[in-house]
Amino acid sequence: MSNLRSDPRTSDAVRGSGWTSGSPQAEQLLSRLGAGERVELLFVAPGYQGALTARRLLLWRGIFRVRCTELRRPLPLSGSGSRSAFGEILVLDAPEGAMELKLLTRRVASALAAAGRSVAATPTAHHAAAAGRVSGTPRAEESPGAAGAYHPRVIRTWQDAELAAVDHMRGLGFADARVTGAGADGGIDVFARDAVAQVKHHSQPIGVGPVRELRGVADAHQHLLFYASGGYTAAARQFADERKVALYSLAESGRVTPLNETATRLSARSAPAPASGWTQASAWGRGAAAERASRRAAELDAQRQTVLRLIARVRAHTSEVHALPSNRYTKDRIKALKAAHKLTERAESLLATSRADFQTHGGRKQLIALADEKAREAALKLALRV
Repeated sequence: MSNLRSDPRTSDAVRGSGWTSGSPQAEQLLSRLGAGERVELLFVAPGYQGALTARRLLLWRGIFRVRCTELRRPLPLSGSGSRSAFGEILVLDAPEGAMELKLLTRRVASALAAAGRSVAATPTAHHAAAAGRVSGTPRAEESPGAAGAYHPRVIRTWQDAELAAVDHMRGLGFADARVTGAGADGGIDVFARDAVAQVKHHSQPIGVGPVRELRGVADAHQHLLFYASGGYTAAARQFADERKVALYSLAESGRVTPLNETATRLSARSAPAPASGWTQASAWGRGAAAERASRRAAELDAQRQTVLRLIARVRAHTSEVHALPSNRYTKDRIKALKAAHKLTERAESLLATSRADFQTHGGRKQLIALADEKAREAALKLALRV
């Protein structure tokens, strides 16, 4: 019986890859490979096992119920994340939404980036590749007056909605449009050098609040765009018209429709002359990584400050209790004070560990959450409201 080590299609790639020859993923890989198709790279990432060939990337998820996603080359790379001491992060634009491959070695990340380089260098290349799969008459967004062709994608999740907004903005001429990523984005979901956008995948109409929030955090940007799947209230439309916010409707089929004059005018503008592909890709990659790292660091620091403020409250209350006359001390109160002291010390230790260089973003976030839990428990021991 053939396995990964004995099969000439996989034998060169299996060494040091972390794959097991007798796993369900290995059996499926061998059954999916063509006669002349060889595997260039095998790798294992948290939640995924991958196999890269000259034509495609196969990604398996799950241990007992194995599911496979196939992506054709060049790979649709949506962006790159931060680099840590443990590895790099790549985001793939899969049919079911964004897929984040974490803790990749530099060799694996470089190979995957090379497999998707033509997409990263020319953001509209994915659109051109998809053109052969989209049939029917041209849509309104693809009219000759538009800056570029937008090819709709089916919207299933909020991640799909954000990726659709990125595609649409790139079609409008904002070639460096990219998703800001999870975290404290300040009301911005998609960012470009000359534009920012907010995306809401809700069934209810969007009120004036989110539109005002976008206007408030993005005053320095030239173009403001808002995408919503549930429409807008009359107040939101009026505010957008007054403040020049382009409103778009995002249908489940992926169709994007301009809803006000600002959006219509923006859709009809001429596209700026693009920079060279390699220059554009390099600048986009560096800017995306730096911006995401900065946003993540700011988010974590804000969470740490919240925990530190709670610890300070607990210690201030402890000092007040210690100032009471000795006859006010009871065994229960002494026990509560000791427990609160241990919990606050543990919370501070977790916060200090979360700042260590060897910690990943996910590890830091988890440590801060544990510290918050300990600080809240200490407050409850002293009957403090949190």
